Amino acid sequence: MVAAGAGASGDRRLTVFSVATGLQYINTADDRARGKVNNPLDSTASKLAPKSSGRQGPFAGDVAVYALRLYRDAAVKHPLGTAVYTCFFNYDRHALCQAYYKFRAGGTIVGSGPVDFKSSSFTIVVSGGTSTYLGARGQASAVPARGNAQRVDFELIG
Repeated sequence: MVAAGAGASGDRRLTVFSVATGLQYINTADDRARGKVNNPLDSTASKLAPKSSGRQGPFAGDVAVYALRLYRDAAVKHPLGTAVYTCFFNYDRHALCQAYYKFRAGGTIVGSGPVDFKSSSFTIVVSGGTSTYLGARGQASAVPARGNAQRVDFELIG
């Protein structure tokens, strides 16, 4: 973990590298089909349903859960902990994701925000944490790193 002091007292910056280790995908196509039959709205509303023929998912309502390992270095040799992203998809490959970064040295950072899966980077809001990160606020920005890793830069207040 790279940590550097920022301007104000209690401000922290840290950088970690994450590598995906697993993915669980929940396809809700059966729920979309049931919704067409058991729709309490009139037939006009049914015409507003998204068109899925010929398009690649994920579609609105689908969920993806990613498991990641966290490392302190870009070479991903020194493990720091684990992370989980749970992403709830809406339209056009956009999702609202919740992230939990759990560090071996103690503490968890919690964040959430919109993620555009057509882009290779994203920024989410850090809304709290536990132990060392209790009351933390700020943001986490993820960008591609070498190999299959992502560089996650945390800017924390509190």
